[in-house]
Amino acid sequence: MWTNTLPVLTFAVFFAHSARALSSWYTEPGGTPTGSVDGDKVRGVNLGGWFILENWMMPSFFEDSVVRDTYINDEWSFCLVLGQDECLARLQQHWDTYITEDDFKRFANYSLNTVRIPMGYWAWTTPEDYEPYIQGQLPYLERALNWSSWYGLDVMLDLHGLPGGANGQDNQGYKGPIEFQLNSTNMDRAMGALANMTQYVTSEKFDGVVKAIELTNEPYILEYSSRGMDFYTLADFYVKGYQVVRANENIIDGANEIMVVIHDAFQPLLNWRYFWGEESLGLNWTNYALDTHIYDAFGGADQKSYQEHLDTICALSASIAEAQQYFPVIVGEFALGVNTYCVDYQSCWGLTIDEVIANFTSTYEASLFLRQFWEVQSDVYELGAGWIFWSVHHELAGPWSWTQSAAQNWIPMDPSEKIWPFNPDASSYCLDTFNPLEGDQNLPYFPSYANNYTNIDISSVKPVKLNANPAPDSTGASATSSSTTSRSQSSTASPSGSSSESGSLYTAPLPSSLILLFMMVMVVSVSRL
Repeated sequence: MWTNTLPVLTFAVFFAHSARALSSWYTEPGGTPTGSVDGDKVRGVNLGGWFILENWMMPSFFEDSVVRDTYINDEWSFCLVLGQDECLARLQQHWDTYITEDDFKRFANYSLNTVRIPMGYWAWTTPEDYEPYIQGQLPYLERALNWSSWYGLDVMLDLHGLPGGANGQDNQGYKGPIEFQLNSTNMDRAMGALANMTQYVTSEKFDGVVKAIELTNEPYILEYSSRGMDFYTLADFYVKGYQVVRANENIIDGANEIMVVIHDAFQPLLNWRYFWGEESLGLNWTNYALDTHIYDAFGGADQKSYQEHLDTICALSASIAEAQQYFPVIVGEFALGVNTYCVDYQSCWGLTIDEVIANFTSTYEASLFLRQFWEVQSDVYELGAGWIFWSVHHELAGPWSWTQSAAQNWIPMDPSEKIWPFNPDASSYCLDTFNPLEGDQNLPYFPSYANNYTNIDISSVKPVKLNANPAPDSTGASATSSSTTSRSQSSTASPSGSSSESGSLYTAPLPSSLILLFMMVMVVSVSRL
């Protein structure tokens, strides 16, 4: 449960390198799209693989004797094979340990300002009898929303999977046919899930930390896949979903309405001007954004040279910059991976992170490329409203893991740190890797071994906000509602509250005004010595 005691006040100042949340997740009607100002960008990380299992991200999770002999495609299969009781026990352990408070400290330490949290519809509406999904995610989500608030991060909540499936991939919970469009029941259930999710995450107790809701993730339409749905079916879902969010959101006093985000369905960014230009579609929407996902790892991408990978990103500059003139463009997923490592998760059984990183870092040039690939992506994506890395963890594939990429120094502590000149008007060689800004002698160091991300020093990171919701004690939290209570014993689940790796006390700094006053007094005192 939550204690009623306020955290102990401590006189501590957390100096973020350059952390600053997007100043406004709101675009005035007819105004310049938010995220258009240099430096005022979304800079975030996805908490993928947490509330929706993806086998390629955590091979060892599917390696024990009970599930080893069955190929587990997705969370549906995982729970179907194990049965509800065992699946519940394993998922609770996963939810409790996969994301911890120390992760949020690392995000703050690396000057991130946003987390995107993918969740399936089954967390927000009661599963049907034929669906093996497990509920009970909300206490862990509550904990994450509080940590986000404490460490100065904004949240995008993403309804990552729809009833019936919208893309046929494991990231929607069930790998199989795309059936969302086959009956109205799927639409009705999706709207119910969006309503419950919106009501919950915009409640007063979270103090507006959730700034955006994404209606769904990576839907396939016929223009992209022969298995996809008709564009107007997706458009109808978007219109109804927008209306449901607006009807169910709670706007905190002094705040703006929440941002509604839609995915581009893998269509050209500027095509969406049509959607937001049609009265029957999105013409009358307010405060919205477009999410696009960019990976250079599929379809033979692993055969490209380093420069070809960099140029692939350079070629996106013009379209992102132009689309940003009309609506905020957020690159909601990208990574440093240039191949599909561990897609067959069983092929990675028995490997260790040390072995895999040794392959990635066999030469200095290999690590240097990953740093360059990071820099060109962050440069190009900030021609839009910003970026969100996929994903926070990967057991083995370091370039797909934000924590491991940070530990290997492929990602800098300060996202605004630049090593090479960037020309946004160049469709190739936009990152001048031949002329580092401070010369070749100042190129970064990269560990040649698997540096454990827990080695990142977060001891000085303190909460930046005195939140109304203190930390859970050892018995955990209870965060259930009548509309989202599990059909199993998951309503009794409780996060341990002891998942912080550093075991730090829950403390808060003094108000910034008092800190500023103290600093001014110190400056004056020193000047008089």
